[in-house]
Amino acid sequence: MADSAADPEAIAEYYETHELTEDEIMSAEPGEPVAAESVMITTSLRLPKPVMDEVRRRARERGLKPTAIMREWIEAAIADVDEPVPLSVITAAVAEYQHRRAS
Repeated sequence: MADSAADPEAIAEYYETHELTEDEIMSAEPGEPVAAESVMITTSLRLPKPVMDEVRRRARERGLKPTAIMREWIEAAIADVDEPVPLSVITAAVAEYQHRRAS
């Protein structure tokens, strides 16, 4: 399992097919604490199909996954105006502007 440490699916399968002894559980070392800013939360979002199709199209144009582009849009929408805007958000805005102007 050491080879699959970065693969969550392999880790999940390992623990689904192996049982740990009480000694193994009790001797496990706690992991490093993770900063709250770097913890990612999964959520479910229902969108009309045409909206999701457009999200996918725009993500594909930028070489991103739909969830990544949605995360950028949400972060940009709630960004504090005193904080710097990520370059990826600026690039996305420019691409969007050029696309609309060309249409």
